[in-house]
Amino acid sequence: MTEKRKPAKSSRPRGRPPYKPTIEARQTVEEMKFCGESDNTIARALGIDPDTLRKHFPDELADGHAQRRKEVIGLLFSSARSGNVSAQKKLEEMGRAAGAAEAVSRRETKAPKPGKKEEQQRAAERVGGRLAAPAPPKLIVDNQ
Repeated sequence: MTEKRKPAKSSRPRGRPPYKPTIEARQTVEEMKFCGESDNTIARALGIDPDTLRKHFPDELADGHAQRRKEVIGLLFSSARSGNVSAQKKLEEMGRAAGAAEAVSRRETKAPKPGKKEEQQRAAERVGGRLAAPAPPKLIVDNQ
């Protein structure tokens, strides 16, 4: 009788090892997102698939621009405090632009769009010609 041999178990796992993001990769994603690069471009720069990028770097993709902008503004403030006049001017310019944008957004509050019923009522009031409602009768006697 012949015995069937079981295949030897391999100590090596099959397939590609899972991706593990590094601190440097996280910084790269934030920097590239701050500069306006697309997810596909960032993924190609890291040598990974865009789905892997979105899976492992959701915070960096969502908040990367804000984090780097905060860092740049912090550097501007420290430079301005140490006497850098161009940094002071840039901060003043940024403050004016933010104030102007806020003022514009306050001014541009539009009236709410009318609903379907209001639009239908207005359309009915504008009807003229043969289809217009008849004028109300004129009173001969004034009861006042």
